[in-house]
Amino acid sequence: MIAIEPPGLDQLLAEHCADVAALARHLRDVIVEARPELTERVYSGWHGLGFHHPERGYVAAIFPGTDGVSVGFEHGAGMPDPHGLLRGTGKRLRYLHFTLDDAAPTHEHLIEYLDLAIP
Repeated sequence: MIAIEPPGLDQLLAEHCADVAALARHLRDVIVEARPELTERVYSGWHGLGFHHPERGYVAAIFPGTDGVSVGFEHGAGMPDPHGLLRGTGKRLRYLHFTLDDAAPTHEHLIEYLDLAIP
């Protein structure tokens, strides 16, 4: 059973095409099902949906864009990257980018990287 969507998610996704909104919701469902201990919060200023662990705090977020959806990991720069899929060059954040027209990374990768972010 997937948790009830957090307040503000519809507003966050309203400016995106139906395909991007559906992909964001699907990735949210994958995260919530894989890690039910996480809580969610919409950050309108960041234009994202953040996920918080009860002990580790903010760990990841979904960021819908024009051509796909990124899932950012707060401490991704320090995470292993077994498949070479993490993008970004910042001091902390790394992300997986899911597009509407490709299959990589997979949802299995998303779960694997979540497990790396939350040991």
